[in-house]
Amino acid sequence: MKLFFFDYDGTLLVPGNKAMSERNRKALTALKDAGHRIVLCTGRCYGHVAKELWDLGFDAYATACGALIIKDGKPVHEDRLPHELVMASMKIIWDKRLDGAVEGSERVKFYHHFEKDHGIYPEVYSYSEYEERFSAMPVHKFTLYKVPMDPDVRDFFLENGMEIINNNNVYYEIIRKGNDKGKAVRDCLDLFGVAREDSYCFGDSMNDRLMLKEAGHSIVVGSAPDDVKAMADEVVPPVEEDGVACWIEDFLKESLN
Repeated sequence: MKLFFFDYDGTLLVPGNKAMSERNRKALTALKDAGHRIVLCTGRCYGHVAKELWDLGFDAYATACGALIIKDGKPVHEDRLPHELVMASMKIIWDKRLDGAVEGSERVKFYHHFEKDHGIYPEVYSYSEYEERFSAMPVHKFTLYKVPMDPDVRDFFLENGMEIINNNNVYYEIIRKGNDKGKAVRDCLDLFGVAREDSYCFGDSMNDRLMLKEAGHSIVVGSAPDDVKAMADEVVPPVEEDGVACWIEDFLKESLN
């Protein structure tokens, strides 16, 4: 039995699409049918995991870059950000008029520069509204969209023990330092009793960096940036060409020989 870790956005899911390809879905199911274990290892928070992923039935779900790990419908690891830090973060984010989301049991979007013509709307329109409606929500991470990051915001997060991940100069993920996809791999290896050399991971961006380092075998889709591909043991066809499914199909064929 092998243990496989999969990023979702950009790895299984083509950017802009609403669902992964049927070929990728069948390949994941085939791995399970062959007796292997599969783990979703995503930057998405629990409240933003797509229905198709729950329906597929991963053996575990490592969400919010590993801050929350779900197995058999129950949390086996959770690291919530302190309430005081969340509220202080939201205050500085709001004062700086930044766009992004606070992520945990729900994904709460806040946009100061939203576009009605493109259907971009925030869940909250003010700091006080967030405080009133969502201050009790468990929070695992933040996402911010303005690149480069405001120096005051960067310094605030770093001084409060957070790690800032720049994903392809498109957006930032802000997580607690030490709670990352690499730790999620280690936690799941212990959880399933699998040796590192029997683990494989698939990714496409900088938030996969430590996952690629910790797994026994690292695979990156060809649509990933060059600096991410340089970290991988193998590079497969791009996500638009079902690179993950291509690899799984070859792996299962070789396993039969």
